Amino acid sequence: MTWIDYTTLGVSVGTFLYLVINGLISFGIKKKDRKITVFLEERRKMHNELFHHITSVLDLGRKCEEVEDFAKRQEMKMALLNHKIFIWVNLNKENEFAKQLRSNCNEYIFKCAGNLEREFHNQDNSFSIAANKNVQHIWILIDKYIEKENELKEELI
Repeated sequence: MTWIDYTTLGVSVGTFLYLVINGLISFGIKKKDRKITVFLEERRKMHNELFHHITSVLDLGRKCEEVEDFAKRQEMKMALLNHKIFIWVNLNKENEFAKQLRSNCNEYIFKCAGNLEREFHNQDNSFSIAANKNVQHIWILIDKYIEKENELKEELI
């Protein structure tokens, strides 16, 4: 064998090793990208469900002052309490505003549920004032929660 054969063999082996290493690195990157894509999709879905339930709670809270029928009021109370569970499930535990948002939503839900248990004519005006304060806090916390979620997504990517 001549030096040209050895050089050709060396270049061939080098190219082969280069291709194998790049293939392994590429496979690892694709695997990581798939995990991130799936994780972000799950987070987006949970995020959408969370805000669907929060807006439903706020909507039911607004309507609870207008409904006079006792059976309808009890139905609304149960719907409020059901939404509470879904809010708990869909909150991102990594977000620092999750606990505050959960506690404000719980407080608002319990105030609305308590108001729905009373007869329509015995409603208290202090409920409206307290509920409006909770609604304002919830909207502020939603903004903070969304900002923190965006930061967490950027950190992940």
